[in-house]
Amino acid sequence: MTHDFLADEYLKNEKIQIFIRLAFIFAASVSVYFYFQLHASESRYTFAYVMIAPLCVFIYNLFYLAIVHFFPYSLQKERIMVSVLMDISLTVYVMYLVESLAAYYAGALLWFSVAYGMRYSKTVAYTAYVTVILTWTILITTSHFWIQNSSFALGWLFAFIVLPLYYFKLVDKLHNNLNNLHHYAEESTHKALHDQLTGVSNRAMFEDELNQYMGKNKKFALFFIDLDSFKEINDLHGHDIGNMVLIEASKRLQSIIEDTYRLGGDEFVCVSAYKHESELRNLAKSLLFNLTMPCKNSQIILSASIGIARFPDDAKNKFDIKKRADLAMYTAKQAGKNRFHFYSEVA
Repeated sequence: MTHDFLADEYLKNEKIQIFIRLAFIFAASVSVYFYFQLHASESRYTFAYVMIAPLCVFIYNLFYLAIVHFFPYSLQKERIMVSVLMDISLTVYVMYLVESLAAYYAGALLWFSVAYGMRYSKTVAYTAYVTVILTWTILITTSHFWIQNSSFALGWLFAFIVLPLYYFKLVDKLHNNLNNLHHYAEESTHKALHDQLTGVSNRAMFEDELNQYMGKNKKFALFFIDLDSFKEINDLHGHDIGNMVLIEASKRLQSIIEDTYRLGGDEFVCVSAYKHESELRNLAKSLLFNLTMPCKNSQIILSASIGIARFPDDAKNKFDIKKRADLAMYTAKQAGKNRFHFYSEVA
């Protein structure tokens, strides 16, 4: 699921990136056109020669848009890396051709080195960053215009080196803060829906998932479980040992039925789908057997009384099924503890 989400994000970002590049090419071409209108001394042949490079970039982006349209999820990371190299190298080549008009394009390099990191990943960002610096260094050491205006060229080089690094640092910090917030939110949600002592789901989670069970309109059973003589264990061995007993009991219950919840104190509930009543009897026997397994402290003997109510045979709403499972449990406790009863038997 995460892979599909990333693939969709990459595709959306690719399309945005393409349209931004096309808009930039259009704006740059218009700027060059008006420059030639203002400088009538420049010939039409020179204008046509200069405009060939933006035209090539324009055609390349249309071709790239076609690839994205017909092969949306094919080699996404690879084609993005190719696009980084092509965008930057073609832009620098345009700047080499236009010489004094290169100021119209210089800002695009800064945008390339920053925007790719924003839309994709660190690897793509630093690839763009290094490519911009290398190609700019080649440009200012080969172009007559930039050699003559070396201070201007070095100023841009300084901007290309410093600004993206500062930006990357800010983005890293932002991502770390967002990850921390996400972690705290998950932790808070987990605490709100899980018992802090035993780690199993709590009453709030039980109420929510019981609604989901009933919404499926399929047969399930509710096991209401009350530990026998837990008060005596607390009084005799202390609350710390009592807490350890609750933790152990929850583990033993959950090992049999995954959907185990602690309602509070020594009360637990388990929910399980079933097809035949014999399955429920086997589950109840397994629950009792697991609970009565010897404890580390040989003086502690653990057992439970279990009441079972079925949906929809015994109850057709959440209020009735909880009430009737509780009544069946109370009957089991009255009958001598360490046993289970179905509500249908009690009724």
